[in-house]
Amino acid sequence: MKGAWKKYLGVFGPMALVIAAPMILRDDEAAAISKAELRLDIITPHNELIRREFGEAFSEWYKAEKGEDVYVNWRTPGGTSEIKRVLDSAFGSAADNNKEGIGLDLFFGGGVFDFQLQAKEGRFQRLAIFETAPELFAEDVIPESQSGETYYPEERDWLGVCLSSFGICYNTDSLARLKIPAPSTWDELGNPEYNRGIALADPTKSGSVAKAFEMLVQQKIHVHLKAGMAREEACAKGWVEGLNLIQRIGANARYFTDSASKVPHDVAQGNAIAGMCIDFYGRSFNETLKKEDGSSRITFISPVGGTSMSVDPVAILRGAPHPELAQDFVRFLYTKHGQMLWNARPGSEMGPKMRGLRRLPIRRDLYQEPYLSEMVDADVMPYETANDFIYEYDLTGRHFTPLRNIIRAMCIDSHNEMKAAWAALIEADFPPEASAKFFDVTPVGYELALTEIKKTLKSDDKVDSVRMMNRLGKHFRDNYRAAETLAQEAR
Repeated sequence: MKGAWKKYLGVFGPMALVIAAPMILRDDEAAAISKAELRLDIITPHNELIRREFGEAFSEWYKAEKGEDVYVNWRTPGGTSEIKRVLDSAFGSAADNNKEGIGLDLFFGGGVFDFQLQAKEGRFQRLAIFETAPELFAEDVIPESQSGETYYPEERDWLGVCLSSFGICYNTDSLARLKIPAPSTWDELGNPEYNRGIALADPTKSGSVAKAFEMLVQQKIHVHLKAGMAREEACAKGWVEGLNLIQRIGANARYFTDSASKVPHDVAQGNAIAGMCIDFYGRSFNETLKKEDGSSRITFISPVGGTSMSVDPVAILRGAPHPELAQDFVRFLYTKHGQMLWNARPGSEMGPKMRGLRRLPIRRDLYQEPYLSEMVDADVMPYETANDFIYEYDLTGRHFTPLRNIIRAMCIDSHNEMKAAWAALIEADFPPEASAKFFDVTPVGYELALTEIKKTLKSDDKVDSVRMMNRLGKHFRDNYRAAETLAQEAR
């Protein structure tokens, strides 16, 4: 029995810590609430690390500014799709009861698409910072738009806080083991050597993932426009090429997850070779897995000319219970401290306390000394590369909702059939007839996506939408089965 107590301690010690942790954290939170004189309620898709760093930093800043304690109460129902459902339900209920607000102060984080939808419903109020700090909105500080992306609207009711791009995260150990060169373009993710090695998220569950797929399609259209092709023809041809690339990447995918953060997690664990993700997720895992020599087994890259530089915004909700405090929170976000918190080194004067957040501040004037040398990602320089890809809303913006649903029918609902056909195509070295069947996207063409698919999805007749999606799903399943058979016969 000698030394047995050490074995039991090794088992029960961590177990006791797991059991006690929630109570400890609950006590800390309860103490913070009881101490606070003010409370701010924010709904957000941001992760726990961002919530903690910004909640504590704002509380400290507000205490120094106003001499009062404030507690930031974060509401986290999930991603932006879940937040949309919460806001739709809450504002609908408020309207039924003749109420202005819903008991929440701010919406913080998520993509421009989601903020535009909420703004269109009149759920935001004008941000005072445009009047109180007009110097921030000079072209060399926070531009109104960049690379075709809007950073704040004419109504001034939402404002980008940090920059976002989309790209590829990959496992360097897996690539070395398989002797595959590191990817640098979207197209490479569709190569056969990545078969069953790609991690993807469901674009119908994540606005950021849907935006990444839109970037991929729009890049194909840009190629033809730059070559001098007529706009109508370039859109139609680039759209098909983009969908075909999504098919190749989707066929290489191990799965389509509901959680966008699972993609870099599985890549980091070696359960996938590479995946498509938002820059923040890729860089965060790179930071977490850094070794003493600065290397990491997960790397993130933005494909050159394959993504625009968009923003994650903030907005004050209509009828906010603490409007002045909400305006102060917005003001804090654009101070140099609030901006540097996104990318400054952990433990530095303006950096996070726990771990690097690895996001890029929107303030252009910080991408110079003395601030630049304090940034973890000082080599990225987003405003210098922003014009490598100019986002044009008229090319694919109206197709945003149709595209995410097309991917669902084309890749997700028919994934088993797709993977089986893809494996047969690879083995048969892509015989022409079988390949043509696999890549047939005739029912979801560029014009049809707007004239039929979008109109049906927007219709009040939900049964009609279900029928259409079932019909499209059947088209792709049947085609993939036929492609598999043709490929097997051609061997």
